[in-house]
Amino acid sequence: MIDLEAIDHIYLYPGSTDLRKGRQALSSLAAKIYNDNGLHELFLFCNRKNELIKIYEKDETGVWVYIRSLDETRFPWPNNIKEACKINKSQLNWLLKGLKLEKIEEKNSRKKDLF
Repeated sequence: MIDLEAIDHIYLYPGSTDLRKGRQALSSLAAKIYNDNGLHELFLFCNRKNELIKIYEKDETGVWVYIRSLDETRFPWPNNIKEACKINKSQLNWLLKGLKLEKIEEKNSRKKDLF
C-alpha cells in the first residue's frame, strides 16, 4: 500500500502508455515530465483503454511499481502534455476509484468561494 503521507508529488503521464514496459522504461518516461530532485514521487501511467494504470513510486532508496485496474469504468486521463498535470493526494484517491478529477477541482473552487 502506498503511504500517501510520505509522497511529495504525484504526476499523471498523458496519453496511453504500453504497460508492458518495466521500471527502467517507466523511469525514462517519468524523466520527461520532472527533474530528479530526490523527492518521494509517484508517476501514473495508463493503458490505451483507460482501464489499467501502473504507478511508479520513486523514493530515496529505490522504486516500487503497482498496478490498478477497474472492472466497470474507465480512468479519466489527460490526452496530451498540455493536459498533463500534477495532482494532490485527495485527487489520487478519487482517481484510483475511477472518479473524475474535475469533481475535485469544482469542490475545491466552491470552498474557496465560501471563505
